[in-house]
Amino acid sequence: MSMKFRLAVAVALPLAFAANAFAQHVNVAIAGQATQHVTAGDFAQASIRVVGPNGYLFERSVNGANGFELGITGLADGEYRYSIQFAQSQRGSDGDARGPINADGRSANARPGPAAPETVDGRFVIRAGQVFLSARGAQAERSDAPKTAPTAHAVAKDQVIPDDLIVQGGACVGLDCVNNESFGFDTIRLKENNLRIKFDDTSATAGFTANDWQLTANDSASGGANKFSIEDITSARVPFTITASAADNAIFVDATGRVGFRTSTPVLDLHVSTSNTPALRMEQNSAGGFTAQTWDVGGNEANFFVRDLTGGSRLPFRVRPGAPTSSIDISADGDVGIGTASPTSKLDVRGDVSVNGSITQLSSRDAKTDFAAVTHADVLARVAALPISTWRYKDSVPTDRHLGPVAQDFYAAFGLGRDDEHVAPTDMAGVALAAIKALDAELKQRDAVIAALEARLDALEAMQN
Repeated sequence: MSMKFRLAVAVALPLAFAANAFAQHVNVAIAGQATQHVTAGDFAQASIRVVGPNGYLFERSVNGANGFELGITGLADGEYRYSIQFAQSQRGSDGDARGPINADGRSANARPGPAAPETVDGRFVIRAGQVFLSARGAQAERSDAPKTAPTAHAVAKDQVIPDDLIVQGGACVGLDCVNNESFGFDTIRLKENNLRIKFDDTSATAGFTANDWQLTANDSASGGANKFSIEDITSARVPFTITASAADNAIFVDATGRVGFRTSTPVLDLHVSTSNTPALRMEQNSAGGFTAQTWDVGGNEANFFVRDLTGGSRLPFRVRPGAPTSSIDISADGDVGIGTASPTSKLDVRGDVSVNGSITQLSSRDAKTDFAAVTHADVLARVAALPISTWRYKDSVPTDRHLGPVAQDFYAAFGLGRDDEHVAPTDMAGVALAAIKALDAELKQRDAVIAALEARLDALEAMQN
């Protein structure tokens, strides 16, 4: 199978993405220039995300052989990064949700499906209406100044210094260093068009570490990124990158280890500061075989929210500014309080409850025990003696009135419920039903008496006639 992705960044300079699962690679080409990203495995769906300057964001998912296009009209000059993610049609199974649950929220018997190919990353640059493609792995050297020694002078031989070297001044390394270099406050300066510091660990003894690392300033390819990276040379990975023009204090670690994002004064372990909706994205891709899912957690002047991005950007959980303390409070034993910090039951609500629907209580015989019969006439007599009045709750408005007994009188009369401060709706209904049955029995008895009296009356009237 194959899928094609087309990102048309200019009418004359199309940037095309083509993925072929059988060939196990993804091609990215622009104006005849191409680079190949190696990927592995089959896939049924893919999505692309492009981020750029001034907060630019483009996201799109496609199925089958469909594609998508994006024009550069109105896009600012600068660097744009793209990420192509792949998903499988066969998803991982979450197993039986009724079984044991792991710490990650999945059922214990969840099993991943087939892994999707790894994410493909790359970048391109827009400069004065022209587009330059650069991608990870495309490391063509710059053509403006090849890394060779100047031809005006004889090439000097390498110098080997078999002793410590002490330089009491600045040191300049690179093809563009000149005589009488002005160092300013620089102690060591690298100066040329390809700047790298490589740590080549030559350890060969078993048990000793030998990984090679490199500090890289800027890409070498035409149209590449202005950035500073730490590269894991041995593993061919780039675990850390800072792009040019990153905000002041983009990442700031203070003396106590607290980390600030766009702030130099973090007050908690992680402190995110931005002018519009600081947020955290949690993105599970399908590389491990589980269904891709993305959640956002963020906050602004309107709310603190959890957003289900995969499910249509719905906000299943929101907290509005000014919400009182313990609006939702879960105690150590799992009781949930609404409006209380001391819930005394599985759900303890302090305040009015409005339900736009039905309320259903468990009442199955299989869930009950210790049955005992009641005398309906006795219940009716207690109901007759039970004080009933209208009232309102102290924290309610004057017009919000109710009718019924108080819990102390109800508990004294029937001994039902867990204490004398609460009345269960099922107890109130049960008492009412028992009283109704008693009244029904009395009515039937009275009907029988009345019927007998009517019969006697009819007999007497017949004798008189």
